[in-house]
Amino acid sequence: MAARVRIESREGAGIVQADLVDVSAGGLRATCPLPQGLVADTEVNVEITVQDASDARHPPLVNLRGQGRIVRLIENAGSYDAALVFTGALALREPFSQMLIF
Repeated sequence: MAARVRIESREGAGIVQADLVDVSAGGLRATCPLPQGLVADTEVNVEITVQDASDARHPPLVNLRGQGRIVRLIENAGSYDAALVFTGALALREPFSQMLIF
């Protein structure tokens, strides 16, 4: 499985595409090449997409959307580790577009 995270500043400061490292009920940690205008305490919209890594033609297995706040952004050997806390419940994004009908 491959999991990607899209983090977008609610103030329009930037959008980051990142690789999901860890997720829990309270937040997540992701790795990105550049933070592109995001800093600690930035309020963000977040989308988590879990894809079947063996066949990218299949629709995402899970596609969640929510809101959060970046609590840490640490440079780590040329990339950045971003930690964020969810500020609300995550919701399924477009759940019916992912269904296969036989």
